[in-house]
Amino acid sequence: LIPQFALVKEAATAFGLPQIEAEGYEADDVIATLAKIAVKEGVAVDIMSGDKDLMQLITEPNVEPAINMVDPIRFERVGHDEVVTKWGVGSKRLGDVLALAGDAADNIPGVPGIGPKIAASLINEYGELDNLISSTDEIRQAKRRESIIENAHNLSLYRKLVTLDEEIPISKMTCSLPLKQKGIRSLRMLDFDPDKLINFCRGMELRSCENQIDKRLRARPAPKSPPK
Repeated sequence: LIPQFALVKEAATAFGLPQIEAEGYEADDVIATLAKIAVKEGVAVDIMSGDKDLMQLITEPNVEPAINMVDPIRFERVGHDEVVTKWGVGSKRLGDVLALAGDAADNIPGVPGIGPKIAASLINEYGELDNLISSTDEIRQAKRRESIIENAHNLSLYRKLVTLDEEIPISKMTCSLPLKQKGIRSLRMLDFDPDKLINFCRGMELRSCENQIDKRLRARPAPKSPPK
């Protein structure tokens, strides 16, 4: 992944996208921090990602400004109801489910024998992970109870690992735009050089992308000549 960072930055520049990073922090944490700042500034947020960890940021219905996600493959909006349908719990409790069931993408093993459906059922029954850990003697299924008891000392760590850091100091971030001075509203797509974009796609052998971009650029109306 690391060797691809330079290419990702080059692609973002070619497409006119602002770039923000914070050394020592994961991209999820940067996104989480920016999303929370945006909401505080009265800006609604759509996060284009399929990352399940980021679903923890999605706001409940009727909360404004809202944080939602957009599936980058289907281009469909993912809100609170979609999280409940997929995971069996709302966004606030998703971290509890991921800690119990594990997350292979983040090397979190979870509790053996506990999958997402069972994890969601337990969290819905006990309200939150801490309550479940303190009430293991009430779990009726013996194997399930024993597995959670044996792994209880790890669950707090797993929960911490799936929790997003929403409070990265802006001073820790580097941005291709003056974010510190103008705030989150300054983040806008920049003008891009069509030739640079086409050349980037060509260099990466993204022929389908190159053809689509070329077609769209040709379809754009020509700029009006200034009055004489």
